Amino acid sequence: MTKRSHFLWATSAVAAFAAVLTTAPANALVGTPTTTGLNFVAKINVGDKTSCTGSLVAEQWVLTAASCFTGAGISTTGKPALPTKVTVGRSDLTQTGGSVQSALALVPHAERDLVLVRLSERITGPAITPVPLASTPAADGEQLTKAGFGRTRTEWVPTKLHTGTFSVASRTDTTVSLNGSDTATVCQGDAGGPALRTVDGSPQLVSVTSRSWQGGCLGVDPAETRTGAVDTRVDDLAGWVKEVVAREKVTPADIDGDGKDDLVLQRIDGSVVVHRNLGTSFGPGTVMSSGWGRFVTGTDMGRLYFADVTGDNKADLVVHTNDGNIAVRKNMGTYFDGGTHWSAGWGRFLTGTDLGRLYFADITGDNKADLIVHTNDGNIAVRKNMGTYFDGGTHWSAGWGRFLTGTDQGRLRFGDTTGDGKADMYVHTIQNGEVAVRTNMGTYFNGGTRMITL
Repeated sequence: MTKRSHFLWATSAVAAFAAVLTTAPANALVGTPTTTGLNFVAKINVGDKTSCTGSLVAEQWVLTAASCFTGAGISTTGKPALPTKVTVGRSDLTQTGGSVQSALALVPHAERDLVLVRLSERITGPAITPVPLASTPAADGEQLTKAGFGRTRTEWVPTKLHTGTFSVASRTDTTVSLNGSDTATVCQGDAGGPALRTVDGSPQLVSVTSRSWQGGCLGVDPAETRTGAVDTRVDDLAGWVKEVVAREKVTPADIDGDGKDDLVLQRIDGSVVVHRNLGTSFGPGTVMSSGWGRFVTGTDMGRLYFADVTGDNKADLVVHTNDGNIAVRKNMGTYFDGGTHWSAGWGRFLTGTDLGRLYFADITGDNKADLIVHTNDGNIAVRKNMGTYFDGGTHWSAGWGRFLTGTDQGRLRFGDTTGDGKADMYVHTIQNGEVAVRTNMGTYFNGGTRMITL
């Protein structure tokens, strides 16, 4: 008889065992229990039937296997389809400590069994620190330490993190094949867990658990003796992680009208959160709007801006949709209203990579933000705020065709540097790091003064 394959995705909820389970199996791999170190390892509960393992790789992001969410899915807004709880920094689940949070958003990798899970709050301080991604791939024969909260040889629901040593058998461009042993096998619940190497006494994340044969795991056919596993490589993905983490856009803007810029955070879960300026610090975040998850980068449904368009000294929400329309949602103190249409025809001005880029700042000094149009021919035009629309515009400057995206010669910004109530033009040249300010002269910007080198 042909032996039935158990080379399964290593999530903790599998239909073949559903009748046996009365609770979701927690987490751990057949190996040695540990309650010290590895404070970055996370237990992930998806709904009430699925558990996986992950690793904190940034202050608010856990990396795990996308297959952990197979069946549960990801909503169209990028949120988990089922309530997802993440416990970080607690190797013994019967104890207190660590951080227990909800997952707010999921960002899957387009080509690998990986997903970044955004936590509800940042984790800072020495008690729990993110693990860095390795910069070199696993080598044949290398010994790696894997950690997980999945099933063991004798326990459905272990309470402690387990570790085991695996040797690298081979690798491809995207995966690593590992050899286990009688004392090191990947089981249900270990999906997404880390494979680590130690460099100068500190761990580095080499790969992430994807699937295994599960030989020796509780509930698996005793005839299955294979202990090998396949991991997903992450040593070449530091750039992807950095790009995802950076998607949460922070904009300074005076939301409460006290004359001091607050911090406005656009989360990838679609919420707009305001951290008010308290003078020496920023306060806790307050959600003022939601549903903007596809407006962070400008490459999807549109882009958001924050500027005082109405002239009441409080920044409003400006919505630039990919159909080219500009709408202003007035700041009502604790929320933004439903919005009114102000301008059209800007569909190719969202990212700066097509016809140009838009900015909003008070150029005329009347306390109301104007529309600044930066076209790919290098021209800067100002469209004056007329109270309910922007006028046809006047030319102010030229020669800025290579300052649209920040990837060529630099980027432009607009803000009041001189304190006269009129926004000046900041020129950040990336080749030398120089930031110069070109003063607003009423109908043009002057030749500029170098202010700082970054």
